[in-house]
Amino acid sequence: MNRRDQELLDKQLHAIYVPPRNDGVLMLAVLAIFFAGIALGGFLYAYTSEPGPVPMNVASIAPPLTQQ
Repeated sequence: MNRRDQELLDKQLHAIYVPPRNDGVLMLAVLAIFFAGIALGGFLYAYTSEPGPVPMNVASIAPPLTQQ
């Protein structure tokens, strides 16, 4: 693209006005929708099934081993 082409393109695009975007507001809206979806999904999933049995052989219940 030479200088003449650039000038012609500038003349053609002069009539098109693109307002500046506010990306911070857009990102905040996307994050709000994302977290609302997670919260809604967790709320709906919690009431779809009964809780399973509690395992009795969980390692965190065992007393810590001591070194001798």
